[in-house]
Amino acid sequence: MLNLIINMSRLDGRVSIVTGAGSGIGRAIALLFASEGSKVVVTDVNDEGGEETVKMIRNNGGDAIFMHSDVSKASDCENAVKDTVKHYGQLDILVNNAGIDLPRAKPSADFTMDEFDRLLSVNLKGAWLMSKYAIPEMLRRGRGVIVNVASVAGLKPLPYAMPYSVSKAGLIMLTEVMAVEYGNRGIRVNAVAPGWVSTPMAVRASSSYGVTYEEFTKQFLQRITLGRFADPTEIARVVLFLASDDSSYMNGSIVVVDGSITLT
Repeated sequence: MLNLIINMSRLDGRVSIVTGAGSGIGRAIALLFASEGSKVVVTDVNDEGGEETVKMIRNNGGDAIFMHSDVSKASDCENAVKDTVKHYGQLDILVNNAGIDLPRAKPSADFTMDEFDRLLSVNLKGAWLMSKYAIPEMLRRGRGVIVNVASVAGLKPLPYAMPYSVSKAGLIMLTEVMAVEYGNRGIRVNAVAPGWVSTPMAVRASSSYGVTYEEFTKQFLQRITLGRFADPTEIARVVLFLASDDSSYMNGSIVVVDGSITLT
């Protein structure tokens, strides 16, 4: 029997939007998608970080553009989708990665309304707004994939981080609702729920808890059987799997990538 090996990247011919791709997990996703053949639209409120991600992609032979976009603003989300289709002619994949963390850890009743609203506006409403404008474009093509970057904090409570946990729990439910609504129309919607990842957000989290990053890491490593935080690329690989045809029978799934911290 003749074995034929076809050397084809998993995202050849596809156009992706990755929100919050100016650093951390979002940057890792954008770089990996580009290496797998996707044209990538990098969005972020951090222009310098977003442009740097695009530069990294182009230096490696990929195709990418940057768009300044605040996902908490409906007009920015609508324009990001419209401009993507105008530039590349289509939209196949949306990764809702943009998210913010807490200014300071504290008991639930101590958060201000502005802090609560800001967390949910970016982490939850932002994903819904991007999906709201992306889905009609995907329906026109008869297919599409949405991957939401949630968190294990949406599956198990993270004390003194109520707005963050609530926003990620809502994102998980948004994933499941949209999966049920659009699965039979060619759009798959799944989510990845990372644990602690070595990103600037993790460093900021230690500060919000009033401890050094070393103390913060030591506290959580006691509960992670793999003995380390994840590298952003390890999360990106799971997102790539969910965005590609390798996961063609997955819809409404929440993939936990946490080194088993939710089991301890």
